[in-house]
Amino acid sequence: MKIQLFLLSGIILLASCNNSGKDKPSAGKDSTTHKKDSVAVVVENRILPDDSDVGVRKGAVFIYKNRGFELFSGGESMGKAYANVINMYNRLHIPGLKIYNMVVPNGFEFEVRAKYQKLVKPAKESINAIYAAEDPEIIKVNPVDEIRKHRTEYIYFNTDHHWTSLGAYYAYKTFCTAAGLTPITLDSIPSKVKPNFLGFFYRLTKSAVLRSNPDSVRYYLFPDTVNFFIGSSVIGSWSPSHMYAEQASGDNSYSVFLQGDLPICKMETQHKNGRRIAIVKESYGNALAPFLTNNYEKVIVVDQRSYKGNFIDMLKAERINELLFVNNIFAAHTQFHIDDIKNLAFKGEKKPAKK
Repeated sequence: MKIQLFLLSGIILLASCNNSGKDKPSAGKDSTTHKKDSVAVVVENRILPDDSDVGVRKGAVFIYKNRGFELFSGGESMGKAYANVINMYNRLHIPGLKIYNMVVPNGFEFEVRAKYQKLVKPAKESINAIYAAEDPEIIKVNPVDEIRKHRTEYIYFNTDHHWTSLGAYYAYKTFCTAAGLTPITLDSIPSKVKPNFLGFFYRLTKSAVLRSNPDSVRYYLFPDTVNFFIGSSVIGSWSPSHMYAEQASGDNSYSVFLQGDLPICKMETQHKNGRRIAIVKESYGNALAPFLTNNYEKVIVVDQRSYKGNFIDMLKAERINELLFVNNIFAAHTQFHIDDIKNLAFKGEKKPAKK
């Protein structure tokens, strides 16, 4: 049984972003709407009162309140290993480069009841432990408190391990505070919705409970013109494309954001403020990155798992002056993700000639 749980946990961590809204999903085709921000509900306590709902484990998935969850229990030593890799980038001393680190909590952090509190470690404390091990120059972004204020809203999917674009928006607001930026409001931003999404938790468990509570994937149509490009391992090689994969549907709906897990892509905007940022991420970053087009003249997004080019040279060639690492709390406590981030700094380097 332990072996099975370990294997299933590994499958969740290895899952790509091609999977993944509390809007009720619309029937039929995508719909375009204007959606206002919900009124924030401040929830100060992490532990919520017990209720009659009972959680059930199905492999590595915890099914509770008709939703699927991962249960975080990462160790401090692994968090320090992640912090050391972020420190490594800081100690490269790339001129003019400001570095941020954002570790994202998972959904169950905002549903913890007294009877289940021993199943998981507190996300805020685990994230802050990482930040305590980081160099003081690194700007730490902990979105837990801001997201918790909105815990009754549709911030994580029911059937998938990702956050929704609304959850990503609240993390974006936290980042803007740290970066000295003014976040947009969603009052008048039009959006589209991908309906009938059954995500990775459902595909892993085939749970009838999850099937009866499908998701929808909302993505926002920002007013500024954005030129979107797909890159390659060759620095300076960019092909025009589209920020959203409008053709994505069904089980693949989460890949609407940035067309899924591209190794590298770039967004250029009408803003001419001299701020150019690169985001190093796993799948959680896909829903977050589009928000930054409202504040930066250039946003480059690199997937730490698949980019093969010379990352450091790319930063210099594109005149990047801000670097944001975005990883969910599981990735920040998983060795292969940590290794991917570390190795990114050395990909594409020319090996010395043999004598």
